[in-house]
Amino acid sequence: MYIAIGIYSLSLLCQVFASLISISLLRRSTTIYRWGWLFLAIGLSLMISRRINPIVHVFESGHYDLLDALLSLPISGFLLLGVLGLKRLFLKTSDALVALETFSQFDPLTYSFSRTEILYRISEEIDRSRRNKHSFALLEIDIDHFKNVNDQCGHHVGDEVLTSLVRHSKEALRSIDMIGRIGGEEFLILLPETEAEGAAQIAERLREHVANAENKTSSPTPVRITISIGITIFNPNKNSRIERGIVLNELMNEADCAMYQAKNEGRNRVAIWSTSTPPLRVNDLKTE
Repeated sequence: MYIAIGIYSLSLLCQVFASLISISLLRRSTTIYRWGWLFLAIGLSLMISRRINPIVHVFESGHYDLLDALLSLPISGFLLLGVLGLKRLFLKTSDALVALETFSQFDPLTYSFSRTEILYRISEEIDRSRRNKHSFALLEIDIDHFKNVNDQCGHHVGDEVLTSLVRHSKEALRSIDMIGRIGGEEFLILLPETEAEGAAQIAERLREHVANAENKTSSPTPVRITISIGITIFNPNKNSRIERGIVLNELMNEADCAMYQAKNEGRNRVAIWSTSTPPLRVNDLKTE
C-alpha cells in the first residue's frame, strides 16, 4: 500500500511542478502565447485532482491498483519534462525576439538608433507636433573628411571614431533628444519641441563639443574630427494635411541640403535650411 501511495505522490508532485511552471510562464508571456499557457495550466491543474483521488482512495479503503500507480508516474514525468522543454524553448525564443528587437532599434556599431528606428521616431514626432502645435528640429550631421580617417588609420579606427562621435553627441544633447545613424558617417538628430534659435544653439554647442573632444581609439596618434550640421524646422501649421511620409522625406531632404551647404561653406559649421535665403551660418551666434 505504501509503495502505491509513494508512486502516486511522486506522480502528483510532477504534475504540481508542471502546473506551477505553466502558471509562471503564463504571467511572463505576451498575448500571443498567453492563451496557450493558460489552457495548459488549467489542464494540468485539473489532472492534479486525478492524482489526489487515488491517494485518498488507498487511505480510505486500503485497496490500490499497482499497475495504475506505475503508469501514472511516467505519464506525469513525461508531462513535466514536456513542460520543461516548452519553457526552455519559450525562454530561448523570447531572448531571440528581444535580441531581434534590439538590433532593429539600435545600430549595432554605435548603439545609436538604427535608420529604421530614428525615421519611425521622427514620423511619430510629426504626428505629435501636429496635435500639440509645437515645432521640432531635425539635424543631419556628417563627419568632415572621414575618408581620410579610414585611409590613414584603418576602418577599425573609423568605427571607433563613429562610436566616439555618438558618445560625445549624447553628452552635448538634451535627454529628450534622439540620435540615429542613417548610413556611413551620417546621423540624424531629432530635437523635440525646439524652435530655430534653440536648434541653432544646440547644434553649435554640439559642433564645438565634438571639435574639442578627444576620441579614444586604438590609433597610436590622437584622432580629432569635426562635423558639419544641417538644420531644418518642422512647422506644424504648414501643410498640416500632407501625409507624414511625404513630410518626413521633405524634412530629410532639407536637412541634407543644409548640411551640404555647411560643407560648401568650409565644413566644421552649422547651416539652417531656408526657402528664401541661403542657409544661415550660426558659428557667430551667441550661445549659452
